[in-house]
Amino acid sequence: IGDETFIIAALMAMRHPKATVLSGALSALFVMTILSTGLGRIVPNLISRKHTNSAATVLYAFFGLRLLYIAWRSSDSKSNQKKEMEEVEEKLESGQGKTPFRRFFSRFCTPIFLESFILTFLAEWGDRSQIATIALATHKNAIGVAIGASVGHTICTSLAVVGGSMLASRISQRTVATVGGLLFLGFSVSSYFYPPL
Repeated sequence: IGDETFIIAALMAMRHPKATVLSGALSALFVMTILSTGLGRIVPNLISRKHTNSAATVLYAFFGLRLLYIAWRSSDSKSNQKKEMEEVEEKLESGQGKTPFRRFFSRFCTPIFLESFILTFLAEWGDRSQIATIALATHKNAIGVAIGASVGHTICTSLAVVGGSMLASRISQRTVATVGGLLFLGFSVSSYFYPPL
């Protein structure tokens, strides 16, 4: 909630049909989740389970501390949210995502669907949720991770499309960052003390 993917879905839904934006964004998130889960299952075959678990523990701790730092630094969350909304609006207005790839597939999908798909996919690449999905899939049930990530993405993206601007004004980015940071630190502690067998 409150990240670039959320804001893209919210802003696009304000300008275009909600169902089209939601289907494009969710399609991109499901593809990204499957790719991330698959990568998480492949990594342990290339690197030992012990090293993979250690890397996951460090990544969880890093993201947890980073989110807590972001929460601590965000003094005026309203202005930060407004600034981030303006940046995403500029990207949408500049026509980012209008590539030859988009033109080719516009025969099969509407331009709005493709724009939603491409912008969401690119915003999600390298995002915390993608890295968390990869890390979780390295030592947890891959199907459970994929289902859980997909359900989480569906809920957040649906909230963004239905009432993104309203929700973003009610929930501070500081609160989201603090809760997320504590959750990632919990994952790190769990991964350290209860490594996979």
